Amino acid sequence: MIGEPPESAPWSRRRWITVTLVGLGLQLTVLHLFSPPGTFSTPPVAPGFKVHWLANPALARRTLDTLLLDDPTLLAMASPRGFSGAAWLRPKPEEFRTSEWTDAERSLAQPTQSLGGAFQLMAPTARPQDFEPVRRPAPTVPGTIVAPPVLRLASRLLVQGDLARRPLVKVPALRSWSHTDLLTDTRVQVIVSAEGLVISPRLAQATAARNPVQREADQHAIELARSLRFAPLPQAGSQGPGALAEGVLVFQWHTMEAPVSAKE
Repeated sequence: MIGEPPESAPWSRRRWITVTLVGLGLQLTVLHLFSPPGTFSTPPVAPGFKVHWLANPALARRTLDTLLLDDPTLLAMASPRGFSGAAWLRPKPEEFRTSEWTDAERSLAQPTQSLGGAFQLMAPTARPQDFEPVRRPAPTVPGTIVAPPVLRLASRLLVQGDLARRPLVKVPALRSWSHTDLLTDTRVQVIVSAEGLVISPRLAQATAARNPVQREADQHAIELARSLRFAPLPQAGSQGPGALAEGVLVFQWHTMEAPVSAKE
């Protein structure tokens, strides 16, 4: 039968400290043996601590600016923090003073007898004009101008269209009509040949068909148009479309008052 191994007692505090110090000593010994010579040189120690008191403010400001110098270009460029800043970058401002002078008080003599003289000279000539109220003229009633109708003294014939350039061989004598009212002009459309003969006359527009006198005047105009003759063309023997001329004959009738029958 195998017995249980005896339990090891825990380390004490002294034992832990001894092991730790031995390990540190071994590490320092290894570092010292394998390090190159001169690596752990001790810097020289200053003989003593010195304190300088700067009583000049300008020298103290320049010393502080030198300690705060962190830009190497300040020595090559003009700057308030450079070596030439106190010389020409901070000039003393020039003061300009205007000349001040005072004049002695001198009272001007004022002639009291001439006060208001200019007003007295201008008052009679600058009298304002009397105000006249604006009076509106009486309204005028616009009158209507009626031109009297032009009365015809006799009937006449007008030629319109292409026939206006061709004269009539003989101007017919037109009669006057007795009626109680004015007659409408009769417009007859005609075609004239090269020899001057009138072909197929017809009314160009309808007139008052219920008026017997107007119907008689229209029929009389057609008969007169058929009997008219115009001047022939120079080449009357040539027949063609260009030899025929079309136009309108306007008969402007003269109307007379109808006779009144005598009453017993």
